[in-house]
Amino acid sequence: MTIIAKRKEKGLKISFTTFDLIYFIQMKRIASGLSQEELSFLIGRGSSFIEEREAFKSNKELWLGDVSVMSKIFDCRPAEFFRSVKGKANEIRLLSRQMIKGDYIQYEVFGLREDDSIELLYMINEEDPVKKYTERERSVLLELSRIEIAALLGERYFEGVERSPFDIFRECRKRAGLLIKADFVAQVLNDYSLGSGPLVLKKYKHKDRGFVYLGL
Repeated sequence: MTIIAKRKEKGLKISFTTFDLIYFIQMKRIASGLSQEELSFLIGRGSSFIEEREAFKSNKELWLGDVSVMSKIFDCRPAEFFRSVKGKANEIRLLSRQMIKGDYIQYEVFGLREDDSIELLYMINEEDPVKKYTERERSVLLELSRIEIAALLGERYFEGVERSPFDIFRECRKRAGLLIKADFVAQVLNDYSLGSGPLVLKKYKHKDRGFVYLGL
């Protein structure tokens, strides 16, 4: 436990349950080698969805549907995302900051006490996604995703069926292994559904499942 000098900042007030949930997700995400944008894609949300929640800047909620998909991504039970907090107040005030240090991003989250002193709750480092691959590696990984998505299209995988990002990613990995990365699958799907060339997929927001893809 680290106590830092008093600072006059209001901080974000959230429940311990929400704090623990976001903390658990961030630990699992980094351990799994997924960027914030990749995890957002896999659960069918906008690109900044996870970043906004991990930043603890506003009280943005997570839905049980998101937790359900993440339990599959992280290969754990949904109940593991929620910890029972006993003997403590129900809410906590937080401050957070993010710094780039060389090839890593450092996240720090602080708790604000009633006397305005600040306690470091946790600090974690993540390899900077921007610096994770060389240009050559990016080109190869993107091409692998193009090959697998093209094969799925050829097999009419998307025809008449709404496919979630995670289902597509999982199917590609089943065929091509760990060299399939969520970031590059997302790029290929965007090319086929939002690009300047002929569009063969429709991307839209499902009321319960987030973004899904359907063949045109």
